[in-house]
Amino acid sequence: MHGNREINRLFEVQRVYEALYESHVARGINLTLDPDDFQNRFANESEKAHYFEIGDDAIRLIVSELIRGIRKVPQTILDFPCGAGRVTRHLRAFFPDSRVFACDLYDQHVNFCVSELGAEGIISKENFDELDFGLRFDVIFCGSLLSHLPGELFRPALRLLSRSLTAQGIAIVTLLGRHAEYAQKHKWKYLEDDLFATAAATVVQTGHGFVDYDHANPLEIRQTGTLWHYIVATALGPQTGGG
Repeated sequence: MHGNREINRLFEVQRVYEALYESHVARGINLTLDPDDFQNRFANESEKAHYFEIGDDAIRLIVSELIRGIRKVPQTILDFPCGAGRVTRHLRAFFPDSRVFACDLYDQHVNFCVSELGAEGIISKENFDELDFGLRFDVIFCGSLLSHLPGELFRPALRLLSRSLTAQGIAIVTLLGRHAEYAQKHKWKYLEDDLFATAAATVVQTGHGFVDYDHANPLEIRQTGTLWHYIVATALGPQTGGG
């Protein structure tokens, strides 16, 4: 018995990513931090370790979906938005032979990712319908963007991701998801209860909830427990395996 062809392909792909992981661990990541980025102002070593753990967890999500979809090692990868390289540094280290692009609305973030982390830079636009990356990507990681967008910006962002993928491309998009309501009530507070209730009120009718909050404290929504709360990790291109 020669086994199922798809199962064989699955384990072949898994071995490829296992080898990449072993090399990644041996090589390590670039630990350089942007001194001008407010998210790098750690109160203690635990907060600093948490910063790097979030990037590790992003790699876990990405590689899990590539293996699940039986995808070859991506040649083009986009971190959108990149910020000051929280995830970009991990992508650059894990996929040394891939083209890694860092895109953000703020040029200082993009410049840091290019000059210090070895990414290729793209400046974003406020109007997603006007944004063209100039190429398509095998992987797009979109962390902590859509969770901050109202509906009128949320849908254009999804359109942008969809049209920017290769035929076998995968977009991994982090959102708060269904678990957020349980966490808000029983574990920790993303927001004050009245603000959270405002966002939750429209979910049943529209599938989307949003509330603006205090931008003077941009870390009000905490990333705790599972470092990325996500409900979308999907191929927005064709659903066939391989590529």
